[in-house]
Amino acid sequence: MSRSYFLGAGLHTRLGRGVKANIDAMFGALPTPQVIQVPLGEGHEPAPVMLLHDAPLEDVEQRLWRVIEGVASEALEAAGLTEAQRRETVLLLGSSSVDIAASEAIYQRGLRDCANAHPLMANSSLGEMADRIRRRFNLAGADYTISTACTASANALVYADALVKSGRAKFALVMGVETFNIITALGFHGLALLAPNGMRPFDKGRGGIVLGEGCSALVVGQKRNGARFHLRGSANLCDIFGMSTANPDGTTVSGVIKMALEASGTKASEINGIKAHGTASLLNDEAEAAGMRQVFPQLPQLCALKPFIGHTFGACGLNELILLTGLLERGYFPAAPGICAEPSDLDITLAQAPQPIEPGVFMLNYFGFGGNNTSLVVANVEG
Repeated sequence: MSRSYFLGAGLHTRLGRGVKANIDAMFGALPTPQVIQVPLGEGHEPAPVMLLHDAPLEDVEQRLWRVIEGVASEALEAAGLTEAQRRETVLLLGSSSVDIAASEAIYQRGLRDCANAHPLMANSSLGEMADRIRRRFNLAGADYTISTACTASANALVYADALVKSGRAKFALVMGVETFNIITALGFHGLALLAPNGMRPFDKGRGGIVLGEGCSALVVGQKRNGARFHLRGSANLCDIFGMSTANPDGTTVSGVIKMALEASGTKASEINGIKAHGTASLLNDEAEAAGMRQVFPQLPQLCALKPFIGHTFGACGLNELILLTGLLERGYFPAAPGICAEPSDLDITLAQAPQPIEPGVFMLNYFGFGGNNTSLVVANVEG
């Protein structure tokens, strides 16, 4: 079985447009969320959001496709795929909201013409979005769509890696897509999980999430152009404890971590750093902290990336992977300025400035709504 490598990436988040702009911003201060007034009944409710950089929330029906085109183009060009190679490329799309924002905009436009317009009559289709991307970039391989809440694009990467390793595909374009929509905003408002002053994972002052927008793309395939990062192993495990939280005793978290370590042939002591899921909600942070300690007697250095870009739900798997690996390629491990500078009630401390780090083996964890949990082990060293 051959190994697949990360060949080229594209990224657009609150931090910037393009991978370089995003990684540059990781050396600065945390951005401030924008507050959007979301319609609810006869009134409005505030929702904190990390909107895409330089992409105003207007012309919503076309906005998503412009962002997708820019990100996919960046990844394909960075990977240096020829037209012939694109025809051998499969597409794997991970998203939780797909194009619901466009459907909502169509409904709002309809209301201006008729007070009796019906909501969400425009079809929001995972398959249609993937097919449109595949046709736009002449990807002649198959296309797959994964919608498993916060783990969607992380799982898409797992499947892409398996397709390349098995020889069923020469290249795969993996994408994570998430844009602001009213349904998601009101859902988290109803759960009282929105934090208007920003996300503070594992911190004593944690109080919930900030909605995030993000679009990412990653080309994986057999090694070329000096690529070093690769997926060493992974695991997925479902938790039936509850729809919106992991088992607070940490057993499911520790279970999926142990499975990923075993699948990758890696010992816990060999992990040089962990990218935590870090949703900043009380129970989920407790469960994640407890689960990590059941596997790592001495925790490796930790980072939490959602304070920089918000919680980008189905796209967070790929968004955060590209942020982490991009910073590691520059020789640094991420910080969380202003968060957990001192040990929190969970006894976790986060670096306040990016820390120099050597190439090694790293873990990325994602624990999603509905109990779908994924752990990835990536490396920029051979072994």
